[in-house]
Amino acid sequence: MKTSCEFSLMEALIAVIFWAIITVITFGIGAFFAVYYFYKAVINNTYLIDTQGSKVGRYECQLEFADILVHILVWIFLSIITFGIAMLFYFFTTLRLCLNKTVVVAQ
Repeated sequence: MKTSCEFSLMEALIAVIFWAIITVITFGIGAFFAVYYFYKAVINNTYLIDTQGSKVGRYECQLEFADILVHILVWIFLSIITFGIAMLFYFFTTLRLCLNKTVVVAQ
């Protein structure tokens, strides 16, 4: 089996524009949330393909807003006490969290 991601460039462009606007409106706080939703968008548009080339499942990230909020608060705190050094690891831990909350849904 293999995976196939159908996340298009147009979807990415729309997401970047949307989150850029949200980030400006919220004075930067939206940037913390954007990372999770970028990862979720890619994961949710990825399919499990069998050896014959047909879709047998779809990945679904079941990360909820409450999970995101708690994780963000922890990382904001870590970022403050480490003078921003913790942010070097933020993107990796958000990806790990998204992947840990991902299941395969039968097609």
